[in-house]
Amino acid sequence: MSDASFPASLRRIRWIAHCVRAMALIAMAVVVGFHAVFWADRGLVERTARKDWCLDCPMQFDAVSRAWGLAVNLPQALLTLFALLCLWRLFGAYLRGEVFTDGATRHLRRLGQSVTAMALVMPLTDTVTILALTLGNPPGQRMLSVHLGSQHYVVLLLGLVLIAMAMVMREAQRMAQENAEFV
Repeated sequence: MSDASFPASLRRIRWIAHCVRAMALIAMAVVVGFHAVFWADRGLVERTARKDWCLDCPMQFDAVSRAWGLAVNLPQALLTLFALLCLWRLFGAYLRGEVFTDGATRHLRRLGQSVTAMALVMPLTDTVTILALTLGNPPGQRMLSVHLGSQHYVVLLLGLVLIAMAMVMREAQRMAQENAEFV
């Protein structure tokens, strides 16, 4: 369908949908590329661990430790890719003018569920990553560190808001269908 066949408000939504879908594709490529490059580069992993993660303990940055780091980060990366795929599909529905449909609601709910799951997986991933980089240390020098930060709270909150929005949309669909049956 051409943009002219949609009302002005949907044309704006379609424009945003194009932008979001492009950004989601870029983000998917970045997620895959980042993990491939990051865990392959010993120096990058070491600098990040020391500077960004503030770890001063002895760590192993050999290929095996980095492979374990990549492996324990895969669930979070896959959840991120799934969330981006849900976002892609949701805005694909919006692009077709399907705003209050079962499909759009389902994509929004799945997006919220995946973001909520990410909030739960993020602290576990951080913990196990540090363990993977210190597992090669002698006993007594291995590190188990659990960190919960505000970013985990915000991601959890965002996920729950998205789930609630999907529930509200579903209820609005049900009410609209109920009202249509009275006419």
